[in-house]
Formats: sequence, C-alpha cells, structure tokens
Amino acid sequence: MNGLRPEWNSFERGVVKGSMQRINAARIILTAVLLVGAVMSFLLDWGANHLLNPTWPGHARFHAALLLFLLGGVSMTGVWLLWRESKEPEVAITAAALISTSFWTPLFYITSLLPGSTAWAGDPNAVPHLAGYVFYPNLAVAAVFLMLTAVGWSLVARPRH
Repeated sequence: MNGLRPEWNSFERGVVKGSMQRINAARIILTAVLLVGAVMSFLLDWGANHLLNPTWPGHARFHAALLLFLLGGVSMTGVWLLWRESKEPEVAITAAALISTSFWTPLFYITSLLPGSTAWAGDPNAVPHLAGYVFYPNLAVAAVFLMLTAVGWSLVARPRH
C-alpha cells in the first residue's frame, strides 16, 4: 500500500509521497545506525582489549557481554519497529532514535559519573592524539552515530505547539 488515494488531488498525493520519502529515508538511516552500531560493538568489544582481556575481572566481562547482547536485542527491536506495518511510523522512528541516543550519549559523560573509568580501552600510556589533542576514536564514532540519529529523527519530527 502506498498510502495514496485515487480521490486525492495532485497536491495531496504529492504531500503524502514526500512524507513517505522522508519516513523511508529516516527508516534507512536509523536502521543503519542501529545495525552497524550493534555489529561494530560486537566485533570491537569481543577482543583482547575488552571481553577477552585477562586483566578484567570475570564479572566485569560478564556485564560487558550482557551489555552487548542487550544492545543487539534492543537494536533489533528498534529495526522491527521501524519496518513493521504502522499507521504511525513517526512513533517507531522516535523510538529507534531514543534507542540509539540512550546507548551512544553515555559515552560522553560516563567517565564523570564513574571515577576511575576511561573512554580509552588501549594501553594507558598510548592514548591517541590528533593535532596535539587527546582523541578517543570511540567518542568520534559515537558523535557520528548521534548526528545520523538526529538527521534521521529530524526528517519526521514535527514542532510541538
């Protein structure tokens, strides 16, 4: 079903078609953010610098793995919401954007809430720098995902009155 009705005039059909294009663009962007984020997290975190790090206590590895599986499940739920048949696709887009935002924003403040934590998973003596400044690649990735999330959500967001 394309949402167009034969009795609508060309203007009405154009408005609906434009709205559906924005909805589909938002769905594609947010699907990519959710799936790529979950898959990348598994690939990058299931390694020697995280889950398989022998210096990590067993329970810390347990919680890190639990978070990865939660991220995967919640991300798949978001994708399902985005693509299921719905009379209110904007609600699914908002939910998917909130899922993404709730995972990626804590990367920017968790070190302030948890003393002794760090955004850098590598050798503490080899923190990366870019143009003379500390540069955390995972925060750069999080910023990109948050920007894409904002773009996807803004395609269908309506101002509140």
